[in-house]
Amino acid sequence: MSGLIKDGAKRFERAGSRVLRALLCAVLPRPTPPAASLDPSAVRRVLIVRQDSRLGNLLFLTPLLKVIREVFPAAATDVLISDAYGEVFRHNPNVAGLLVLPKAMFWPDPSLPWRLLAAVRRSRYDLAIDASAAQSFSLSGALITALTGAPRTVGFDRGDARTFLNTLVPPPQGPLHITDNLLCLLRHAAPGAAAGAVAAQPEFFLSPAERAEGRALWTSWGLAERDVAIFVGARAEKRWPIGNFLELAGRILASGRRCALFAGPAERALISGLKAPAGAFLAPALPLRGFAAALAQARAFITGDTGPMHLAVALGVPTVEIFQGTEPWKFGYAHLPGHRLIDAGGREVPVDEVWRALDGLLRTL
Repeated sequence: MSGLIKDGAKRFERAGSRVLRALLCAVLPRPTPPAASLDPSAVRRVLIVRQDSRLGNLLFLTPLLKVIREVFPAAATDVLISDAYGEVFRHNPNVAGLLVLPKAMFWPDPSLPWRLLAAVRRSRYDLAIDASAAQSFSLSGALITALTGAPRTVGFDRGDARTFLNTLVPPPQGPLHITDNLLCLLRHAAPGAAAGAVAAQPEFFLSPAERAEGRALWTSWGLAERDVAIFVGARAEKRWPIGNFLELAGRILASGRRCALFAGPAERALISGLKAPAGAFLAPALPLRGFAAALAQARAFITGDTGPMHLAVALGVPTVEIFQGTEPWKFGYAHLPGHRLIDAGGREVPVDEVWRALDGLLRTL
């Protein structure tokens, strides 16, 4: 019964979104493109809008934030997100402020969206960027960006973006990593200053106290600097079999290293019925920043295409990435040193292949 109610609520939400979208497209005037080019020295306030609740999608913003600071050195940049994973941006020197608009924006406080909108408009942003996905129009992202009142509102040209934004960017064509994909928004908004900008790896900043806590936690698990971590989870279509991860853990232990096994809630239920190799430590559930602090101690990290994969890269931890069901050229990090990528390409990836990739990576570190 609960599943039927949930499905019904989703259908109602989608229908309401379609009606609102059609109404806004009918009544709103078409935005006027800015008459003059953007002067980087005159930009004082920037807002990035990404209504998203996935860890990886928020980490993808961090290279863009870094380049914004380089292109607009006098500007303060705020980020507006939904209510999950705001801790991604804590201690990030490229973020001046974080604004949060929950997915359930009118519940339990129906005044929240209006108060947040008033605060956004008082900030008098010079530039607002809708950083939602290039191939998928986001009504909330475009609408919020438009309502900022910024003289220049930037976003990808798809769906009904023309109804809301005055600076439209053609969605990139061809194989382009998603971090560089997002950078196209800035290159278009400030073509002179950002023309040669290149996206670096994602970034996640830990305080000295957090790093010390992570080292203490890692040591308390009986692990040393040479030991590695494994994340056994991923959404169903991305998941390498958990039994394979456990077999790989056995290979790691036989090589003289220990390993920590991390798992999400769904994977904990799956792994509880399987026998982990003796010496492999099943890490407890941790809050995001505690997990990051512990993960930062690993010599290497083996994972599927997951939020923790992007987190490890952002922390500077070398990775072996197993891609099943998603585009490695778009989401993987084989183009960065210290990362090995295995593209399943529709086949079942054997444990031997992953072990060879890990062994080869460890020999280079």
